[in-house]
Amino acid sequence: MRFLLNDLHCHSYLSACCHDKKLTADVMLEFADKHDYGALCITDHLWDSAVPNPSNWYRPQDIEHVKSSLPLPKGKTPFYFGCETELPANCVPALKKENFDLFDFVVIPPNHMHMNGLVRPNGIDSPEKMARLMEDRLEKLIEQDLPFNKIGIAHLTCGLMYVEGKAADVVAKMDEARLLRIFKAYAQAGAGIELNIGCIMTEYDEHPEEMLLLYRIAKEAGCLFYASSDAHEIKSLNLVPTHLPFLIEKLGLTEKDQYKIPV
Repeated sequence: MRFLLNDLHCHSYLSACCHDKKLTADVMLEFADKHDYGALCITDHLWDSAVPNPSNWYRPQDIEHVKSSLPLPKGKTPFYFGCETELPANCVPALKKENFDLFDFVVIPPNHMHMNGLVRPNGIDSPEKMARLMEDRLEKLIEQDLPFNKIGIAHLTCGLMYVEGKAADVVAKMDEARLLRIFKAYAQAGAGIELNIGCIMTEYDEHPEEMLLLYRIAKEAGCLFYASSDAHEIKSLNLVPTHLPFLIEKLGLTEKDQYKIPV
């Protein structure tokens, strides 16, 4: 059985960082239907107004704001309503636990390290220190009482993790044995691990082993995977059909490895 094309992390014009005001839920669904996706989810950036201390950038992007995309259009592709909330420096998501029920799927990024202070603490000034911080954050997140069966762990190899260098620099310093233990906990909790196409492929040619290492460990741990264009403009929707088959082959993924949003 094959791993189906899907895109469970993409942004509309409602996200402040969206580069294309024509990127709407209708456009996403039309693209997904054309390419026979198994699932689609809209995940605009969100900071729950019930959670204190948002940045000025996040403050307007609250629950009512992202709900502006509702009702979602209907097509042949199952279309889910989600969000990408933040994981601040305290490792407590910027979405109250009781408000997870408002969403079909919640994407949590562990590595928005370009947000100094809000996410990245002072003193993290080397790939080694960032590697330890990333491991700590993943561990602290999975220790919380959250509905992990509807949570996706976003772009583990995102370049924003270490803007002074490359994501590969950090991955190369990570503790593989510790990561295996951490990912086993995510697998047991039922969380999805994101194959963020752009974040993987940006450094793949230069660092193929590092760009796939975390996903290989997650697969060994028994984690399930979903794909993401992380689109902020219409043309980025093409990342999934263009590159996901390559990654499926490289990681040896089949239907049994595919994360599915609970319904």
